[in-house]
Amino acid sequence: MKLLRNEDMKTVLMNENKFKEAAEIIKQGGTVVFRTETVYGLGADATNEDAVKKIFKAKNRPAVNPLIIHYSSLKHLLNDFGAIDPKSLEVIKKIRHAITIILPKPDFIPHITTGGLDTVAVRIPACKFARKFIRACGVPLAAPSANSSTRPSPTHWVDACEDLEGKVDAILCGRATKIGVESTVIKVKENKIEVLRLGGINTQDITKKTKLPTTYNPTHESPGTRFKHYSPSCPLIIAENADDYPGSIFLSNKDFGNNAAEITRNFFHIIRATEKNAEIIVVQPFPNTPEFQTINERLDKASTKGV
Repeated sequence: MKLLRNEDMKTVLMNENKFKEAAEIIKQGGTVVFRTETVYGLGADATNEDAVKKIFKAKNRPAVNPLIIHYSSLKHLLNDFGAIDPKSLEVIKKIRHAITIILPKPDFIPHITTGGLDTVAVRIPACKFARKFIRACGVPLAAPSANSSTRPSPTHWVDACEDLEGKVDAILCGRATKIGVESTVIKVKENKIEVLRLGGINTQDITKKTKLPTTYNPTHESPGTRFKHYSPSCPLIIAENADDYPGSIFLSNKDFGNNAAEITRNFFHIIRATEKNAEIIVVQPFPNTPEFQTINERLDKASTKGV
């Protein structure tokens, strides 16, 4: 399959069962949208500088915003990172669910992939399809969320299509993602864990799984901590009701789901659906409890005051 230049690009919509064809696009230096357990990602060969540049161009992403590199298995990861410190390796083995870990950057990863940093964010998706696709590609995939920068993250392939059609080579069309928010980014320091970006596993659950103290300390070593993110095309206000915002569309907690997992899974897709008919969106704040920790952070960043 001959890849097109960006100025005359035609995005191919492909069923997920065509993942081997999509892998050939990656091998040729192209870009492919694919499903993970967290959100849909925009993948390219993490070791190919020209391919990675296409991600930044398609998303209009700031060059200093680092990308996460996805591996198909722990064996695949260790082939590239043989010298992982024992404590970080132990954490990787204990948490296989929506987690990204910060490691020293190996020489073969170009600096554009890491936003110029000497560290790199890596993860092994829990999603079987994502791992199968990465394995078929034969290379680690740099893959931020498959949306235009600043926009709500894509949890359905149609969300990615809205933002990136005509800007990427292919979109693998599959089911909705299971979690609905990005991975949690962590850094292991001696005998403690720092969460640099909240995500699909909260700080309380990380402590339960690792038996290590966990603190939240957002830094620029992680994607998603430095720029405007997750915002719809109209103002989003956080309020208990819409009384002060005539003509707005009000979304209560129950409009997103019946529990924290459902609400998190549905949040971005419902915001995207609502923005199509709204001049202002008003969203009721979620409970201030650990299971809503991430979604409250995403809501705050998506809000007008969070811009």
